[in-house]
Amino acid sequence: MITTDSFTNDSVASDVLRRLFTAVLQFRSASRADAVVGAPDQGAYIGSGDGTVEGNELRGTVTWSLYAGDCLYPLIRAGESVPDDLHLCTLSPGGFIDTEDGARIRFDGRGYGLRSPNRYLVSATLTFRTQVTSYDWLTKVLAVMHGEFDEKDGRAIWNVFVPKMGLL
Repeated sequence: MITTDSFTNDSVASDVLRRLFTAVLQFRSASRADAVVGAPDQGAYIGSGDGTVEGNELRGTVTWSLYAGDCLYPLIRAGESVPDDLHLCTLSPGGFIDTEDGARIRFDGRGYGLRSPNRYLVSATLTFRTQVTSYDWLTKVLAVMHGEFDEKDGRAIWNVFVPKMGLL
């Protein structure tokens, strides 16, 4: 069971990080025709989807695509058996956040997924790009994402943190 409980999410932040947002992402399609962004040099295309982003400074919707290396998820979706031991894969998510105030923010990430029979943890470093002045500060930080993926429901929860402003 994965959760968006704010107490749990905020307790991860330390003295140097603060929560930027929590994203709830839903897998929708394995078709390359539905890819939101391209990143063929970052692994095999796994799929795309949509979701929501909620935080004090950033709220809106998200569309995304995922590229990965050595990923078991396509086999799981196809109903094939996979090993029960720990499995590490590389993740390269990317997409767009469309904020409630009309901004569009591109994100790209590099990270890892660690699958066990009981959990599928994900983590990545995210970068942002935008031409909207009020969100320009995002282009100057590296964000840290830590979350969990529910492979049965095709749903992920990402908790995204950025450095506290005093560090910039």
